[in-house]
Amino acid sequence: MQVMNFLPKDFTERRGRRRANLLCLGLIGVALLALAGVCALHVIRVFGASRLRAVVEQQYREAGRQIEQLKELEGRKAGLVRKVELSADLLERVPRSHILARLTNALPSDTSLQVLVMSSVDVEVPAPKPTTTKGDSAPVLKGRKSKRPEKIRRREIQFRVDGLAVTDVQVAEYIARLTADPLFEEVNLKFSEEFPYEPGVTMRRFELTFRLSLEAQKLLASGDGVKAALPTSASPPKGES
Repeated sequence: MQVMNFLPKDFTERRGRRRANLLCLGLIGVALLALAGVCALHVIRVFGASRLRAVVEQQYREAGRQIEQLKELEGRKAGLVRKVELSADLLERVPRSHILARLTNALPSDTSLQVLVMSSVDVEVPAPKPTTTKGDSAPVLKGRKSKRPEKIRRREIQFRVDGLAVTDVQVAEYIARLTADPLFEEVNLKFSEEFPYEPGVTMRRFELTFRLSLEAQKLLASGDGVKAALPTSASPPKGES
């Protein structure tokens, strides 16, 4: 059966083009909506990344402030430790006035001091051996070395005394008195020589070195250093007058 179309031919063509245009517009609209969705998703992701970056940067800044505060606290701690060390260094085991008084009181007659120099020196000494009671024995491990240091560092107070005396007998007497004093150790005579003190007057110029005992503070606290008897005279060596 043949179908007869009474519509104009141009009308049919226009309707086809219109449908095609609508279809294209629909496809373009769908594409635009998809593109808008992708752009919106990208913007959301960028915004989320920005917020996350802001949070991370805030955390970094907070961590940086905490590190700066920690460094400041460490600096204050180091300063306080330094002040404590300096204070400990400035503390005297024995007052200088007490030392000067002992050195002056030990002088024989017709003897005087010219120079007194005190210095603090760090020296290395052998480490003390560990004390063990009877019956105790330390286990010996093969292949292992002892971790005990062979030497330790300690601070010593050393003195140098320059003085004048009439004879070597007085110098020897002064050395004997300082040697007998429990506050001083290792009293040594560096030299003793003639010195033209005044026109027509010759004296003996001498130099002594010694150090302060490490037990000086304990001796003074217990009273042994104060009550220690010093020799009042020394007999001259044989062959001298």
